[in-house]
Amino acid sequence: MASTSSFAATPLTFELSRDLVRRIQRCRRRHGLKSTSAVVRAALERFDYAEFRAARREQFQISVRLSPAQKQTLFRQAYRRRVSAGELLRAALEAFARERAAGPPGRRTR
Repeated sequence: MASTSSFAATPLTFELSRDLVRRIQRCRRRHGLKSTSAVVRAALERFDYAEFRAARREQFQISVRLSPAQKQTLFRQAYRRRVSAGELLRAALEAFARERAAGPPGRRTR
Protein backbone atom coordinates (compact mmCIF):
# COMPACT_ATOMS: atom_id res chain seq x y z
CA MET A 1 0.00 0.00 0.00
CA ALA A 2 1.27 3.48 -0.83
CA SER A 3 2.40 5.61 2.05
CA THR A 4 0.35 8.62 3.09
CA SER A 5 3.23 10.93 2.17
CA SER A 6 2.99 9.85 -1.49
CA PHE A 7 -0.48 11.40 -1.57
CA ALA A 8 0.52 14.71 0.05
CA ALA A 9 -0.88 17.94 -1.40
CA THR A 10 1.77 18.49 -4.04
CA PRO A 11 1.22 19.90 -7.52
CA LEU A 12 0.27 17.45 -10.25
CA THR A 13 0.91 18.25 -13.90
CA PHE A 14 -1.45 17.18 -16.68
CA GLU A 15 -1.45 17.93 -20.39
CA LEU A 16 -4.82 19.34 -21.50
CA SER A 17 -6.13 20.72 -24.76
CA ARG A 18 -6.39 24.48 -25.11
CA ASP A 19 -10.16 24.10 -25.44
CA LEU A 20 -10.42 22.26 -22.13
CA VAL A 21 -8.28 24.90 -20.38
CA ARG A 22 -10.64 27.59 -21.69
CA ARG A 23 -13.64 25.61 -20.44
CA ILE A 24 -12.00 25.27 -17.02
CA GLN A 25 -11.59 29.05 -16.88
CA ARG A 26 -15.26 29.56 -17.82
CA CYS A 27 -16.30 27.11 -15.07
CA ARG A 28 -14.07 28.96 -12.63
CA ARG A 29 -15.82 32.26 -13.35
CA ARG A 30 -19.32 30.77 -13.53
CA HIS A 31 -19.01 28.97 -10.21
CA GLY A 32 -17.03 31.72 -8.46
CA LEU A 33 -14.09 29.43 -7.76
CA LYS A 34 -10.74 30.93 -6.82
CA SER A 35 -8.38 28.74 -8.83
CA THR A 36 -7.96 26.08 -11.48
CA SER A 37 -7.22 23.65 -8.65
CA ALA A 38 -10.61 24.48 -7.12
CA VAL A 39 -12.32 23.63 -10.44
CA VAL A 40 -10.45 20.31 -10.62
CA ARG A 41 -11.30 19.46 -7.01
CA ALA A 42 -14.99 20.26 -7.64
CA ALA A 43 -15.01 18.16 -10.82
CA LEU A 44 -13.43 15.21 -9.03
CA GLU A 45 -15.90 15.46 -6.14
CA ARG A 46 -18.83 15.21 -8.57
CA PHE A 47 -17.29 12.64 -10.94
CA ASP A 48 -18.92 9.20 -11.11
CA TYR A 49 -15.90 6.90 -11.35
CA ALA A 50 -18.16 3.83 -11.54
CA GLU A 51 -19.72 5.05 -14.80
CA PHE A 52 -16.39 5.91 -16.47
CA ARG A 53 -15.55 3.89 -19.59
CA ALA A 54 -12.22 4.65 -21.23
CA ALA A 55 -12.23 4.98 -24.98
CA ARG A 56 -10.27 2.07 -26.37
CA ARG A 57 -7.44 3.12 -28.59
CA GLU A 58 -5.50 0.39 -30.26
CA GLN A 59 -1.88 1.30 -29.72
CA PHE A 60 1.30 -0.67 -29.72
CA GLN A 61 4.61 -0.03 -28.06
CA ILE A 62 7.77 -0.39 -30.10
CA SER A 63 11.43 -0.24 -29.18
CA VAL A 64 13.92 1.22 -31.62
CA ARG A 65 17.62 1.95 -31.68
CA LEU A 66 18.66 5.47 -32.63
CA SER A 67 22.14 6.81 -33.11
CA PRO A 68 23.26 9.06 -30.26
CA ALA A 69 23.03 12.05 -32.63
CA GLN A 70 19.45 11.20 -33.67
CA LYS A 71 18.41 10.68 -30.07
CA GLN A 72 19.97 13.97 -29.01
CA THR A 73 18.29 15.80 -31.91
CA LEU A 74 14.91 14.23 -31.15
CA PHE A 75 14.98 15.21 -27.48
CA ARG A 76 16.42 18.66 -28.13
CA GLN A 77 13.74 19.43 -30.73
CA ALA A 78 11.01 18.08 -28.43
CA TYR A 79 12.23 20.39 -25.67
CA ARG A 80 12.37 23.39 -28.01
CA ARG A 81 8.88 22.76 -29.35
CA ARG A 82 7.47 21.92 -25.92
CA VAL A 83 6.15 18.52 -27.01
CA SER A 84 7.05 14.97 -26.11
CA ALA A 85 9.68 13.05 -28.03
CA GLY A 86 6.95 10.50 -28.78
CA GLU A 87 4.79 13.15 -30.41
CA LEU A 88 7.66 14.20 -32.67
CA LEU A 89 8.46 10.58 -33.48
CA ARG A 90 4.82 9.90 -34.45
CA ALA A 91 4.77 13.04 -36.64
CA ALA A 92 7.99 11.97 -38.38
CA LEU A 93 6.59 8.49 -39.03
CA GLU A 94 3.30 9.90 -40.35
CA ALA A 95 5.16 12.27 -42.69
CA PHE A 96 7.41 9.45 -43.88
CA ALA A 97 4.42 7.18 -44.54
CA ARG A 98 2.65 9.93 -46.54
CA GLU A 99 5.82 10.59 -48.51
CA ARG A 100 6.31 6.89 -49.30
CA ALA A 101 2.63 6.48 -50.24
CA ALA A 102 2.97 9.28 -52.80
CA GLY A 103 5.48 7.20 -54.76
CA PRO A 104 8.99 7.95 -56.00
CA PRO A 105 10.24 11.55 -55.50
CA GLY A 106 10.02 12.34 -59.22
CA ARG A 107 6.30 11.52 -59.34
CA ARG A 108 5.14 13.55 -56.36
CA THR A 109 3.03 16.66 -56.82
CA ARG A 110 2.65 19.42 -54.32
